[in-house]
Amino acid sequence: MEKRQKLVSEKDPLTISRNSIPIDLFISILSRLPVKSIARCRCVSKQWASILRRPDFTDLFLKVSSTRPCLLFTFNLNGKWLFFSAPQHQNSCILLAADRHMSFSTENGSSGMLRPVCGLLCTLERNPFICNPSTGQYITLPKATWAESRVVDIYFGYDLIGKLFKVLHMSKDYSRVLSLGTGELSWRTIECSISHCSASDGICINGVVYYLAACNGTRLHTPIKLVCFDVRFEKFKFLDVNSMIWMSTLVNFNGKLGAILPDELFLFSERSTRLEMWVLDDVENGKWSKHIYEFPSSWKNLVGDKFLYIVGMIGTGEIVFAPYYREENLYIFYYNVVSNTVVRVEIQLGIVVPDRPKIYTFIDHVEDVKLMEVLGSS
Repeated sequence: MEKRQKLVSEKDPLTISRNSIPIDLFISILSRLPVKSIARCRCVSKQWASILRRPDFTDLFLKVSSTRPCLLFTFNLNGKWLFFSAPQHQNSCILLAADRHMSFSTENGSSGMLRPVCGLLCTLERNPFICNPSTGQYITLPKATWAESRVVDIYFGYDLIGKLFKVLHMSKDYSRVLSLGTGELSWRTIECSISHCSASDGICINGVVYYLAACNGTRLHTPIKLVCFDVRFEKFKFLDVNSMIWMSTLVNFNGKLGAILPDELFLFSERSTRLEMWVLDDVENGKWSKHIYEFPSSWKNLVGDKFLYIVGMIGTGEIVFAPYYREENLYIFYYNVVSNTVVRVEIQLGIVVPDRPKIYTFIDHVEDVKLMEVLGSS
């Protein structure tokens, strides 16, 4: 019986023998496997585990995964975070079955999750931790001892050039940042010329974290500004904004920052007839353009008695809505601003979710098989 060809050399797990599959082809094949299959492949042998930890493989896997972004649902149940994902591009489907990811337990509670950035999520709390739903791993960041009695704001971004994740820790009195992937985790103080308090969640677009903030002013006037934090150079830029944008939801509008104004009671309902969005066309000069979208007649029947909030905007020109209040069934609404159509999709998680936990819904999540050990240790 002919001897089977070896995949990699016995002497060096990172080199290929003459009769084996070329390493580039091997990596290319594995990059197209589901996350759960990658986890199993790590158990095949030490050689396979070494290859699957290589930066060229994890970077390629993330690149391939970025072509198929998904919806992500998470909630904390009895100290354990549970994660589920479903295809983001619904293709007129009215029912989607979600896949369950690995879950993990935490000792400390969390007040919420920030939007995912390149496959990772950051918790919204004084001492945040970073988690990867694809691997079920998380790392706790060093304690912010200087912020024990202060209200803090947390933002999460990614430096596209340096390929570094960064966490921004803000309050009225200080600005600190932490880089992941540079070795030991530690907070660094950075300069911020204007003291401010956050008024919105942050969103990272092309290496810049945007958020709305109230800046120091007089008793009769508090300036409202858009904060632009360059993740790579760790520099702040402040833009004056119309007061109407104050309570808006920030979205990614084809690579530009969009601000969608809320309807009545800061939510959307069957009574809503249109949507107003401002797009930041020129960051340097602070120039915005205004866009008005009239909802189609089908909006009222599909929304029914639900109150919806905006999850975000995906690359197909669709604004994604989710119900603000928990219901027995989980629904997602897609409003296409190009075709002026609305689609309602039911999401089946496959488990019975108790009434108590809040379900966080995110868009544009990508799977990342990078192990947390490469991001550093505290």
